[in-house]
Amino acid sequence: MEKLLIIFLLLFLSASCNLFGKTAAPAGIIKTVNGGADWQFANVYASSTSVSLASVSVSKMDFDPYNRETVFAGSYTDGLYKSTDSAAKWRKILSKISVYDFAVNPNDPKIIYAAGICVDHGCVLKTVNAGASWDSEVFHDGSAPVNAVRAIALSPSNPNQLVIGTASGSVIKSADAGLSWQLVKNFDDRVNRLLWQGGNIYVLFKTKGLFESAGFADNFVDITGSLTSSNTVANLYSSSAVSSFSQMHVDFTSPDLIYLTTNRGLYKTADGGKNWNLINLPVKPNQIDNHAVAIAKSSSNVVYTSVGSTVYKSSDGGGTWQTQSVNAGGFINYILIDPQLPQIAYGGVYAQ
Repeated sequence: MEKLLIIFLLLFLSASCNLFGKTAAPAGIIKTVNGGADWQFANVYASSTSVSLASVSVSKMDFDPYNRETVFAGSYTDGLYKSTDSAAKWRKILSKISVYDFAVNPNDPKIIYAAGICVDHGCVLKTVNAGASWDSEVFHDGSAPVNAVRAIALSPSNPNQLVIGTASGSVIKSADAGLSWQLVKNFDDRVNRLLWQGGNIYVLFKTKGLFESAGFADNFVDITGSLTSSNTVANLYSSSAVSSFSQMHVDFTSPDLIYLTTNRGLYKTADGGKNWNLINLPVKPNQIDNHAVAIAKSSSNVVYTSVGSTVYKSSDGGGTWQTQSVNAGGFINYILIDPQLPQIAYGGVYAQ
């Protein structure tokens, strides 16, 4: 009887250990090669069989602009990783920094900027040799409490021009590759994402929504006012206006086409923000808070988005969706689509 009791306890503890701690499901990187029909984890660490990316919370992913087999992944908890074989194996190229965002120079991929928190302050670091070494901080924010640099973007036509956004809402720019900085404006709202697409800069704030500026100018215009006000036509039939924005994606060929993920679901505009439409995802009413979104570079009709650990893919611009649940230890926080083959995509999990 005593032996049976011990066996029972061991089985119970083995089966229920996750009740008292974090889920055992992995985080890190996922990948699909068949258009989202299924996703596999891609967390292998190049130099070790005992170390993986399974516990990493992914903040951002991007490609080398000249080689789509080279993929970068930033981590809120664990620095910056790089894969040269389409995520088959990874190696760390930057540690001891919480990487909220990073930017690869479109003309010289050896130049990379990493933005986030360095020990106890917001910072931006720079490498000119693909991560073999990193320069001292090109931006240092000593504010208290810690004011993370949450977003960074480079001009596609002049990569010496940088824009960063902070947790306190400051948008700051540099015209000389980070040697000097100028405050553009403080919006008093957390910056979630920055994107420099074509000639426009887009800044997404947590509660104030999406603002757009033409080029390196300072004339930011709110293009989501109709979503944040409960008195506008866009919300006449809604219980409330959008109160929280997560991510955005602007189409590569048509900048008037933009998708936004919010606490009320996925929104789309085809006219640069004049009109926004709520996209009906096949989700339960209490599961509409979605995070990642990406438009394929090779086709504006191919869109991926996520709600929790489920990935949704549309091949007709959001008209219909296929869904695939991933057994991940958190929500899908970032989606990166292969620039040539949209059936290949990567996802980054935020560990919970």
